[in-house]
Amino acid sequence: MSRLTPRIWLGISAGVAVGIFVIWLQVSIFTSLASLGVGARSYQTSLTGVANQISAGEYVGAQADLAQAQSASTHIVDSAHGFNMTVLGYVPGISSAVHNWERLTDAVENITASTDDMLTLFGDLSGESGNAKIFNDGAIDVVALKALPPRVKSIDLGISATYNNLLAVQANGPLSGPLASVQAKALTTIAPIQDAMKALVDLAPQLPDALGANGPRRYLIAIGNQAEMRAAGGAPLTLILVEFDQGRITIPIKGQTSTELFPPLNAPVKWWGPAANPFFDVNPRFSPMVVANTHPNLEFSAREMAGAWEGGSYPVVDGVVTIDLTAIGSVLNAMGPIQSPAYGEVTGDKLGQILLIDAYAKFGQEDAVARQKANQELLDQLLTKLLSGDELVTAAKAMAKTAPGRHFQVWMAKPEFESVVLRSGAGGSVTAPQSGDWSAVYTQNGNQSKVDVFQERKVVVNAAIRADGSAHVTQDVILTNATPADRPEGPPERIGYETSWLKSAYIMYVPNDATNMQTIYPAGFAVRPFKDHQQLGKGYVDDGFGQKLVRVVGWTAPQASSTVSQSYDLPAGTFGKNGNLSYSLQADPQSLFKASTITVRVTAPDGYSPVETDGMAVNGRTAEVSAVQDRTVKVAIALSKDN
Repeated sequence: MSRLTPRIWLGISAGVAVGIFVIWLQVSIFTSLASLGVGARSYQTSLTGVANQISAGEYVGAQADLAQAQSASTHIVDSAHGFNMTVLGYVPGISSAVHNWERLTDAVENITASTDDMLTLFGDLSGESGNAKIFNDGAIDVVALKALPPRVKSIDLGISATYNNLLAVQANGPLSGPLASVQAKALTTIAPIQDAMKALVDLAPQLPDALGANGPRRYLIAIGNQAEMRAAGGAPLTLILVEFDQGRITIPIKGQTSTELFPPLNAPVKWWGPAANPFFDVNPRFSPMVVANTHPNLEFSAREMAGAWEGGSYPVVDGVVTIDLTAIGSVLNAMGPIQSPAYGEVTGDKLGQILLIDAYAKFGQEDAVARQKANQELLDQLLTKLLSGDELVTAAKAMAKTAPGRHFQVWMAKPEFESVVLRSGAGGSVTAPQSGDWSAVYTQNGNQSKVDVFQERKVVVNAAIRADGSAHVTQDVILTNATPADRPEGPPERIGYETSWLKSAYIMYVPNDATNMQTIYPAGFAVRPFKDHQQLGKGYVDDGFGQKLVRVVGWTAPQASSTVSQSYDLPAGTFGKNGNLSYSLQADPQSLFKASTITVRVTAPDGYSPVETDGMAVNGRTAEVSAVQDRTVKVAIALSKDN
């Protein structure tokens, strides 16, 4: 047996060393890839959570998600560094992948930093970051407010640059699979961050001027009474003028519309409104302020309210904000209860019951002034609480959460301000979808009764789809006047807030492409036509925005129900063609105290069947889904060919 020479031992040692090095390199690469993959999954979830929390106005929750995202970011960044990656950087064919790996982790670091900056900015706006507060003690820090736009622009530029760097990463070569996966996750992750910034990018440049940094800005706040509905919201029975000027917030005028601000009892005034509004046939108008929000679209109704306000010899306003008791209840739930001499402790959950039901039962028609005084005292307490400390931001966040149901709406006189509001979804716009079906239904009180608070409404849409993608649609509006049975029926003329009868105008839209429109309604009901506006037949008119609406008026007795229907056809191709069919519907809400429900039944043509999804009931060729209309409801039902 021959002995191993030193040269052989040296060769064996070198081979073992190389083998150990290769094994170490493989293990370390696997570890880096695992760290990259695990970090990417956690990072995507956490950063999406940050964006969602900011959108929901939850600073503390966003902080927690950001901390998790930062931890995941550390794993991702660490995966691209270390001796193993330095060695791989010298390996031909792999060095470019390592370089792109490093670029990818740099982008992740930048996304995290930009998100941190965005969260700090949000915290400064909400007063929760620990920095100097922009809104504090009933005043505005004008210097900090004017510093907002450049801060927002800087963060947005950083996010945009990071997005472009991500796109430039070349996920190819030996490590293309893992890199492409992380690149895709990072691009998906940055999307909600960009979306969260869009609102601030649009809003920040407008805020200083809108909040009086450059001179006085005045806004009319109309508090809608949901016991007496208008199409765009509750009747504006309480009005408040808020003024912003160089950081100061004041309320120079406030009061009850009918008795204090427009006496004697809703005196009509002369005012100008948009000429295309079919609810008013001439200019100037000569009507009471309380009928000014009759158009479903706030873009018209707010202009009418601003005009009527100014017609009462009050200051010109820069915008109108409508809020109702649902929105105010949300504010009270966020801020805590207040005490009322007339009603005791008032919480957000009790507010509607107290002011829309109990107050009318406690104070009769002859005690209307006493009721209004009690309500005004309650409102004054709320305003005092809002403007005496840090509650303004809390209130704004709480109200904003009710905007999808149109309980909080804003109109701005300056077009550049108004465009921001409309993009935010708080502008109260009524706009038909570009394609598909549309349900937009509004009821409007016509006898000054206060029983809309009891209104229970159900909308039923039946759509029969044809093989060419056309459809015949029927919409039933079922309104129940669920006034309690023990409540007196009221005076024989059925007018005023002591009656339990309800006279309603049913205002109904159809999609822009609808033809063959028809209305069906109970005996005693009638189509009430609009005068001196473009007529489209069968009572339908142009709403002033190029859309079709009709108005049907009738009475509903206490504890009774009324059904008003409309039907129409939609043309071929509306819901697909060449055998690919899919029904879609946009259903818009009205800010009722008790939200309407909608049920959609779609019947497929012969040879097709609905594709069943969660929450859907299927019976043969008919699919049915239902939803509460506390926001815009969107329905999509696919129809597949039978085998």
